[in-house]
Amino acid sequence: MNRSAKGFRAVSSIFILLNLAVFFQPVTVRVQENYAALDWSQLEYIKGLFMGGVPFGDHVTVKISAVQTIWIIFLMAVPVIFSMIAGIWGIVGSYRQIVSSILTFLVLGLYIGMYFSVSIVWPEASAGQTFERGIACSMHLICSVCAAAAACIALFCTPKKVQTARTVIPQVREIRQQQVEAKYNIIMETSEKKSPPEYKPGNPRGVIVGLTGMYQGAEIPLRDGEYIKLGRQADNHLIFEGQPNVSRNHCRIKWEAGRKKYIFCDYSSNGSFVNGSKDCLPQNLKIEMEPGTVVAIGDETNTFRLE
Repeated sequence: MNRSAKGFRAVSSIFILLNLAVFFQPVTVRVQENYAALDWSQLEYIKGLFMGGVPFGDHVTVKISAVQTIWIIFLMAVPVIFSMIAGIWGIVGSYRQIVSSILTFLVLGLYIGMYFSVSIVWPEASAGQTFERGIACSMHLICSVCAAAAACIALFCTPKKVQTARTVIPQVREIRQQQVEAKYNIIMETSEKKSPPEYKPGNPRGVIVGLTGMYQGAEIPLRDGEYIKLGRQADNHLIFEGQPNVSRNHCRIKWEAGRKKYIFCDYSSNGSFVNGSKDCLPQNLKIEMEPGTVVAIGDETNTFRLE
């Protein structure tokens, strides 16, 4: 779902950026019998704002009205600016962001308005002259409709937002309740904890299994896109009270079911270690981990296997 959302958002961005090229195409065409047709792009109309007139002939302008000024600003200048922002944001932004989609829908609405009201910028025609829509009016609609359609599909494919840090994973509630008891009870319980189940490679299931330490034998299932926070502070999902080698906000582990990978990010001062290595993981970097990886939190006292 993540890749699909990002892919359709990129397609939407490409279509919306095509409006920048269409911006230089004729938006108005003047037809006169026995004369070659004349046409003007939106750029020429915007230039006319600074010159005080709208195009009428070869190097000829007609005084611009207040209504025409507002129309050119909001239905020519604003849409092309929004198109540029939406296109760039859609390509470089996160697959979860919706700003580019909102801007794309706004651009579509503005270009629909342009298509049906472009005659506002046409000056009064002389005898034998007629003004018509240029190719830019239709091309803007086509590009914007395609961009909006792709943006809708991207929104549909975007996974739901992961749980917030204060949301407790259901099977962890019982574990957190036990931590309210005296420290002596926790220590006594650790000696009675069952051994973790044997790991079966090749069957990723999105479960974090406690191997040693305070959560030995615990199994914490994660849904796709869900994450769990570990640390000494009370706002973590797994709290390591009385564990000096575990930082207040130690790390975060996320499960991506579609890719069958875990995303691990360490925030600690004491470090996290993988598969018995003595070298701690780099801080504040998202690291992909395969199912079966064993992670030590702070030291070998508290270890978990990502299954």
